[in-house]
Amino acid sequence: MMGDITAEDIQLLNSYHTLSPTGQKELKDYTRYLLCKQYKREVMHAVFQNQIIHNLIRHLLYIVEREEFDISQVEKRVGQIKEIYYGVFEQVHNKYSELIEDLDSHELVKEFGRNSFFNIKRAIDIKNCHLIRLEVVDFSEGFNKFAKNKDARKIVAV
Repeated sequence: MMGDITAEDIQLLNSYHTLSPTGQKELKDYTRYLLCKQYKREVMHAVFQNQIIHNLIRHLLYIVEREEFDISQVEKRVGQIKEIYYGVFEQVHNKYSELIEDLDSHELVKEFGRNSFFNIKRAIDIKNCHLIRLEVVDFSEGFNKFAKNKDARKIVAV
């Protein structure tokens, strides 16, 4: 438990025990639905409103905008962004995975990160500066699109 049991908690437990088994199952299902919906909204907000990630992406764009740039600098910056991106994602995911059985983490945030980081890494591996620049710009634009899109933060759980 996170803290002391309040009168509202006791009232909720008494109400739950008063419900029929079917009612209890429906309440559990509805609670799971609400938690999944809140999880998806919170993970979108935590990742796409993260100012550290925004600053790192801005700096990454600054690096690749130059005519000649050091690929190792890009690789290092992308590694930092990736670490924070997934760290923030995992932090929210772990919080909810304790509450929701079989929490589905294969969602928009994880897929966007996986695809973007894979594409940038592929461009870095072949050492194609033009392709690196394109992938970084594509990642930045996609990230900013999710950050500005209020509907994306209000994903409805299925």
